[in-house]
Amino acid sequence: MTALRITLGVLLVIAAAVAAVPALVLFDLVSGGTGWGLCETGLSSCSTGYFAGPELFALLTVVMFVILALAAMCLRALRHLGSRRS
Repeated sequence: MTALRITLGVLLVIAAAVAAVPALVLFDLVSGGTGWGLCETGLSSCSTGYFAGPELFALLTVVMFVILALAAMCLRALRHLGSRRS
């Protein structure tokens, strides 16, 4: 039961980190970086394709759904184990 709680906590931390990725990419771009590879030469001469942003969004959305589905399964297992104990 403790392992499930730890797993749930780790999954929630990972979900928060994935949710923060767009803000971190924008912060990197604004501070003169490459936006984690989104703009190879920086923001001033960024010539990315039309699908770079939506591709990143789709990837983050899929990852977030998978993480939240795993968290829901952990919660369901915790509830099931809790009801068996009482």
